[in-house]
Amino acid sequence: MSESDWYKSIDTETALSRDEIHELLPHRGDMSFLNRVTLNEQGGIGEVVLDESAFWVPGHFPKQENNEGAFAIGPIFPGVLMVESSAQLGIVCWRHLLGVERTAGKTMLFKTIEKANFKKEARPGDRVLIRSVVDKYSIRLMRCSFEGVVLREGAEPETCFSCNIAGLSV
Repeated sequence: MSESDWYKSIDTETALSRDEIHELLPHRGDMSFLNRVTLNEQGGIGEVVLDESAFWVPGHFPKQENNEGAFAIGPIFPGVLMVESSAQLGIVCWRHLLGVERTAGKTMLFKTIEKANFKKEARPGDRVLIRSVVDKYSIRLMRCSFEGVVLREGAEPETCFSCNIAGLSV
């Protein structure tokens, strides 16, 4: 498998479930974005399933009755939530690499977000797979690179975003 085909390596058999992810993250309800995570020695791959019931659908470029007007593009997954989904994946990877016991009672907050680049929209009905490569980590700091791919039925997978995030533990 080539480096560009990383999104094919999510392992549904060994992936962490939503309940297992919740054991590692403080995020709940509408702010919990990861549906599944597969961990590896470099970081991991997270899956975000976008559906019509998500809190952002009614207000983020809502579909209009006549599908006309300046913003008649229909709902799209906000870029800021792509970055938040990446940060959540980074926390799961950080806790995995350092050990759940060592990171007990700790989480990460944003320190920096750099080189955020958005290339393709994601919409309700799509799946977004996010790859995290942990560049540096310690009990106090984490630095990761992220790339997201949108999977849409009947279409070729396309890179939808990339970014670098650093976090500080609290």
